[in-house]
Amino acid sequence: MSKISKLGMGIIAFEGIEHIKNITYEIRELVDTIVICLQKESYHGEPIHQEDVDLANQLLEYGYVDEIIWFEATDLHTEEGNAGPRWIETDKRNFILDYLENTAKCSHSLVIDSDEFYDKEDFEYAKNLLDKDESARVSYCQYINYYRDYSHVLVWPFLAYVPFITESSFRFHFENGTFTLPSDPTRRYVTDSSVTPKVLAFDIIKMHHLSWIRIDIEKKLHNWSAKRYFQKDELHNAILNRYYNYVDGQNAIITFNVPNYNVCVNRLPKQYIHPHFYLDEEITPIK
Repeated sequence: MSKISKLGMGIIAFEGIEHIKNITYEIRELVDTIVICLQKESYHGEPIHQEDVDLANQLLEYGYVDEIIWFEATDLHTEEGNAGPRWIETDKRNFILDYLENTAKCSHSLVIDSDEFYDKEDFEYAKNLLDKDESARVSYCQYINYYRDYSHVLVWPFLAYVPFITESSFRFHFENGTFTLPSDPTRRYVTDSSVTPKVLAFDIIKMHHLSWIRIDIEKKLHNWSAKRYFQKDELHNAILNRYYNYVDGQNAIITFNVPNYNVCVNRLPKQYIHPHFYLDEEITPIK
């Protein structure tokens, strides 16, 4: 008997929306409900670009997603202003889970950002594994970060994890999430001692984080939720200069808490993922 009776996927989107056509095209037939969650202003007060709203509406019209929902950040708490954007981001993830559980009636959910890609074959295999495992109520997997194209990856000094398919009733908490492996604090589920998260092996499923592949990389830098921690003008300029002028053998300069903001970049021996569309390519109705 199938445990995953209805799988919903929620996509957090403000910029990077150009990736969603490839993300959803790849696994559309394996997910029952897909929603995009937008908000009118970024965590830093900048309005969403109309071109991104138009693209989201086109994805809805052409069948790549099933619904667009809007999140009002001003209606939710910011925890005394100390980590406001990160608290709000956690609230937004839970807002999506509320929709998937209570409105879309999904038994299981996966909340991703607009630049998180899963290979169809791997996704189907991992989904089937979880479907047959009654104890796998919450799951996580590892990910790799891409830099500029699908052939270059960032080499982190540690392995990090993201939540994967999980029962829709669970929620995230910025400070009190109970997942102990390295992960984004906005996406750690709260569980009790009766729940042991299922950590899927890297060779079973991995998230391909297209984190530094953009049509407009400056949009990402302006709107990232952790921007307030990296607001040095000289760093911003160095990041862009390296990104636009990168040559093999150099490190990437990025907004992240690593020594001197430098991360090693490796060229893959071959391209492992093959998105269906170019980022600036027009889409057609999904079959």
